[in-house]
Amino acid sequence: MTETNTRIAQRLRVLKSAKAVFNNNRSVVDCTVRDMSETGARLVFKDPASLPEDFRFLLTQDNTIRDAKIMWRKGELVGIKFTSDAARAPPRKF
Repeated sequence: MTETNTRIAQRLRVLKSAKAVFNNNRSVVDCTVRDMSETGARLVFKDPASLPEDFRFLLTQDNTIRDAKIMWRKGELVGIKFTSDAARAPPRKF
């Protein structure tokens, strides 16, 4: 049985540090980006159960932030869809 890839853009394998930011910037959860495209990413979290469905995705290496929505969860893996364009991240304390 083959799986159908319904993604709009092809994801490229990466290994980058990122953060999920939510709760009016009061909550931050570290994660690792395993693959990414222009429209979404596959992330690895230690405990993804605490994540809300919508959060801000901060790519620390590029210092960019964008809105994201969880599309699926499987153990430590989370698939997200970007819901805004990337913008320069504001100064932060986390």
